[in-house]
Amino acid sequence: MQMNYRFGKAEKLKSIIFTSFGHFTNDFTFLLFSILIIYYNKNFGISLVILGAIAIISTIISGILSTPIGKYSDKTRKYTNLISIGFVILGFSFVAFAISFAFVNYTLLFAVIAAVLLGVGLAFYHPLGASILNFTYKNKSSSMLGINGAFGSIGRAVMPILLIPLILVVGKVYALLIISAYMFIAAIVIYKGLFFLKICENPPKEKNKKSNIVPNTISKYRSVLFILVALVFIRAMFLIGTTTYISEYLIKELGTETQLSYILTISFITAVIGQPFFGKLTDKYGGKAIIWVTSILSAVFFILFMLSGPNVLLIIVNYSLFVFMAFSGFPVLLGYVGQIVPKEISTTANGMVWGIGNTIGGAIGIAVMILFLFMNVSLLQTMWIMVIFGILSIFLIPFIPNKKRSIELKLKSVQPFKNPG
Repeated sequence: MQMNYRFGKAEKLKSIIFTSFGHFTNDFTFLLFSILIIYYNKNFGISLVILGAIAIISTIISGILSTPIGKYSDKTRKYTNLISIGFVILGFSFVAFAISFAFVNYTLLFAVIAAVLLGVGLAFYHPLGASILNFTYKNKSSSMLGINGAFGSIGRAVMPILLIPLILVVGKVYALLIISAYMFIAAIVIYKGLFFLKICENPPKEKNKKSNIVPNTISKYRSVLFILVALVFIRAMFLIGTTTYISEYLIKELGTETQLSYILTISFITAVIGQPFFGKLTDKYGGKAIIWVTSILSAVFFILFMLSGPNVLLIIVNYSLFVFMAFSGFPVLLGYVGQIVPKEISTTANGMVWGIGNTIGGAIGIAVMILFLFMNVSLLQTMWIMVIFGILSIFLIPFIPNKKRSIELKLKSVQPFKNPG
């Protein structure tokens, strides 16, 4: 039996406030390993190849787990429990990172443990956060995803300007422990804030009745999702691969950690505007059109960034424009998913696109960079090679359906799921 839930303004407001706080907290970790790479390399002499392999471990785990977490969420709708569990795991990840710096003889071991926990923790938020907003806001979900994504962008921007000065003041161990405490507190706050979603959970007796809905429905959208996942996969190879080594690249170009922190913060703050902006455009013009715009312009501005040399002003301008375009994936890609699949499989589809496409694709991008670095190709040349993948992803866009065609497909192939509201 399908159940309808009507959420009032108070519940909708809670969903956007606390999922946005969750996105801020989740994406606060985005540049963590990129920054820690500097210290692992400088203080312990760990090679960039090994550090890249550790980053791959984290991203692959996150990508693999996103889809099963999405499927479990679609079956049970245990949004509140699942999203909070993710942040608790992230808290333990920061504890393990702190231990890796505290005990020199076990640095590599605990760095790996921390990376595994980081990957597990990061598998939860994106498919769950997107589904909660799709569930509560329905047709306005892309705009809400944009607002929500803006807070994720703030989290990414705050990390460099907070973590690096904090490390300089209290040291790496205490800085990481302070952030771990924040993660545990955030988990409690988000659990309390989204507690109203408990009414949506499917009771145990209904699980068997609903267990065949997701597989039967997802199969009807498999071909569309396959192309979209492939597009996002190749795009993420370029995006995540270059971002993982961006701190090391800028340090080589500029030479100062302080300047690095300001450049990264200024650049990533632009996505705070970009996410709601592109979210609204996705609602208005459809996801496919905005994927065209953001994919082409992100590649153009990254090329201009690479041509900036050590000119700080050009670096800031071009990399900021790149981030503005490229880090719009949450409202654009997951907003587009909401336009082409029914809500009953939205978390599963989100997990496929974000987990397999964006996260595992990013891991493969890091692996490709490691391969070239292992072959003694310079970091500068390797970054240029990764631009090719950004351009290749653009050629898959014509093969994904537009919003109108997708809605028609949806109506013909499956009875729509009745959402709250």
